[in-house]
Amino acid sequence: MAELGAISQYALSVQQMQMSVIKTQMDMQKQVIEILLDGNENRTVTPSATHGHNIDISV
Repeated sequence: MAELGAISQYALSVQQMQMSVIKTQMDMQKQVIEILLDGNENRTVTPSATHGHNIDISV
């Protein structure tokens, strides 16, 4: 019975990690869309300690 609890706890942890990854991806996609649809020519991304690097986009 303890094994079932451990497996369930592991499955929950994996699911929470997957949801976190999906949320992060959605946030990044939203930021890209906002940058691309923004009318001004300043297309830079604010620095982040936890996500990638700054890049300049020329469209």
